[in-house]
Amino acid sequence: MTETDQHRPHDLLTDAAAGGIQRPAVSVLLVNRQGELLLVRRAATTLLGGLWELPGGGVEADEGLLDTGRRELGEETGITAVRFTAYLGHHDYTNARGLRVREFLLAAVVDHDPDVLLSPEHDAYRWVLPAELPDRLADHERDLIARHTAQPKPYPGYQPLPAYLASIPAAPMWGALFFTTVTGEAVLLRSTNPLKGLQYAGGDVEFTDPTPLHAAVRETFEETGMRLAPAPELLPLVATVVEQPRAGWPTKVGFVFFGGVLTPAQLAAIRLDPLEHDEVVTVAEAGLKQLDDPHAHDLTLAVLNALRTGAPAYVVR
Repeated sequence: MTETDQHRPHDLLTDAAAGGIQRPAVSVLLVNRQGELLLVRRAATTLLGGLWELPGGGVEADEGLLDTGRRELGEETGITAVRFTAYLGHHDYTNARGLRVREFLLAAVVDHDPDVLLSPEHDAYRWVLPAELPDRLADHERDLIARHTAQPKPYPGYQPLPAYLASIPAAPMWGALFFTTVTGEAVLLRSTNPLKGLQYAGGDVEFTDPTPLHAAVRETFEETGMRLAPAPELLPLVATVVEQPRAGWPTKVGFVFFGGVLTPAQLAAIRLDPLEHDEVVTVAEAGLKQLDDPHAHDLTLAVLNALRTGAPAYVVR
């Protein structure tokens, strides 16, 4: 159960550093209910004063891209109640100081009409449609916006992508790995949170995870110490799960992949993160319905059936 460095989940910031990027940064393409995006203007007393730009800034030490996006948006506009929807890619350029910059772009939507409270770094803001960008806008940001927004409506009823994203509910995704023992028992992890009960190794897909499988592999390593390659031919899909809104969460979509059969030595080598799980539990199929955890036993029965039949399960819960 090993993996070489080249198979580790994609790390955008590590790749940037390896590519000679000296300053990673994040910009936020924030769109309102009318499909307008938010631009801010650099104050006259700052470098490149008078230039319009997307809210954003440099990544600080030990900070992830999403953390940077939230922090910079809050600092520069005072807007915090937004919904991030996608990682849109990046653009490399040389800034006015001669440094190589990689600007990562995150999409976000705001479902209300927020008050904008500018920092001293900016002296004006605008909500504009993609077709109405001001002249004094950095070329690289103009390119990013053009790449990720649609042109004016080509036919009645059509919505540009930013406006359409704001009109549909968020559906966070998660990925998990399911293991069995050599005798066919399900391998589950007991959460330190009693409300979460028994779980598979896995977690929510983050912006830096290319696929739910990568999220499953990353989370499994973080939670158990087991490192696997995120290869679909080695970790086949065994279940798709649609979770209906509950406990403050919107609809969630999950993907369960088969991690394989664990030997007694591999089970003993599992190193749990004590902040998340406190016990490895193995349960035979006959004992699943006796668990006081219907979410765990219903899904596990469906997964075991999928392994027998070769047909991935579809579970709604």
